[in-house]
Amino acid sequence: MPHVEPFRRRPGTLLAAGALLAAVSLTTTMTTAYAVPPRAVAAGSSALPPALLGTAPACAPWQAPATIPPGVTLKPRVFPTDEASPSPASPGPSGSTPAASTSTARPRVICRAVPPVPFPHPAWDPQTVVGGARLAGVGVVVDRPPSVPPPPEVYDVSYVVADLDTGEVLAAKSPHAWLRPASTLKTLTALTLMPLLDPRRVVTASEAAQNAAGSRVGMLAGNPYPVSSLFDAMLMFSANDAVYALADAAGGYDRTVALMNEKAAEIGAHDTLTVDPSGLDEGDQRSSAYDLALIGRDAMRLPAFRATIAKRDAVFPGGEDRRGKTWPAFHVSTINELLLHYPGAIGIKPGRTDRAQHTFIGAATRGGRTLIVAEMGSITGSWKPTAALLDWGFAHADQVTPVGRLVDPGEAAAPVPAVVQSPTGTPTPARQAAGAQAPLAAAVGSAVGVPSTTAGWVVLVAVLGALLGLVAIRAGRRRRGSARGRPEPGLSRPEHPAG
Repeated sequence: MPHVEPFRRRPGTLLAAGALLAAVSLTTTMTTAYAVPPRAVAAGSSALPPALLGTAPACAPWQAPATIPPGVTLKPRVFPTDEASPSPASPGPSGSTPAASTSTARPRVICRAVPPVPFPHPAWDPQTVVGGARLAGVGVVVDRPPSVPPPPEVYDVSYVVADLDTGEVLAAKSPHAWLRPASTLKTLTALTLMPLLDPRRVVTASEAAQNAAGSRVGMLAGNPYPVSSLFDAMLMFSANDAVYALADAAGGYDRTVALMNEKAAEIGAHDTLTVDPSGLDEGDQRSSAYDLALIGRDAMRLPAFRATIAKRDAVFPGGEDRRGKTWPAFHVSTINELLLHYPGAIGIKPGRTDRAQHTFIGAATRGGRTLIVAEMGSITGSWKPTAALLDWGFAHADQVTPVGRLVDPGEAAAPVPAVVQSPTGTPTPARQAAGAQAPLAAAVGSAVGVPSTTAGWVVLVAVLGALLGLVAIRAGRRRRGSARGRPEPGLSRPEHPAG
């Protein structure tokens, strides 16, 4: 009978086991750190039942599958509290329940938008954070007496509520988190270009402008358009073709981007990086709720900007297309729902892209006070959450203590990264994820919707598992080397600890 070596003595077993342990542990770490927040996934269960796993649709990167119970009719999401009690389907005649809600009906799986995750960035020294040390925090930041209710709960990943005139920040939520701005960035485009371009100047539309991606007003290549009409289309209708025509008038796309980044640094908007002047999701384009409030406040100092964003309707020139057909002038209406519904609203600019979700800068006047609200990363396009934040601000502005302020142009330098001591005593820059002034465990806890302590243990166990796996791999390689009768390359001499 041939000799069979026991399994435990096979030299490759420990190597394979170590590789598997390391892979599983590293996968756990990565999927934990970048998981979708489950509480934002859906009305109903955020975890798919086993019976529905095969029916889950292929969701886009900014979406997640959501299980909708039988008989539940989804409503547009406005406030997070609405998610707790999804509306049952309307009863049929004589109070009967529709067939879709009977016990034999199966849940359905749909894709729903989830809040964007902020870009990681260095953890700043709180004393150098633009606007004040309190604004270095994450979550809701407010200084209120017990008699004042907290700000309303909204879907925003980040927001700022401030007095437009004094710059006092009344309340904020993760104000310096880096997020994609979408078309609210056009406010910076206007702030940069309005002082440079004569509103009476005529610009000839290019093919590139006519074919712009995203929202367009309908410019026709080769036709002339006044700069004032282009600003109307850009700010009222969020027209990207108008943006690129204005960029051409200012010296070209690249020059406009450079000018916008210079303007952001000049006014203290150091969280902002412009890549595309239209606000489309290009590269690492980013801003923060604090910066958007700062940009909006400075733009409102321009009379032309203030007049444009308050318009409900404007006439845009027509033109002749390449086939020779003449198109008459037409009306352009604002897409700012707050301006149309909220008493006292005076602007400013909504935005939305798939990766940014909904962003907004709003302003309103009441009782001689003007407030500005900047919001980022919301999964609802409703104007009502903005109205709720404004209502809270108007009601309690005199009762709360400001938690920071919007700086004036030229006042604030870029924040300084915090420094921590390494185990060897060497100062190293601190890092933070998702805009959080907290260790990785807290950032992961926020991302996955679990307490930071639990997330920290998950990460710690996963990292230890990976290390153990690597140790096992090395031990396996040693055993394989000895089984072949020669030392493994690189292991012929004893290793020494790092100095």
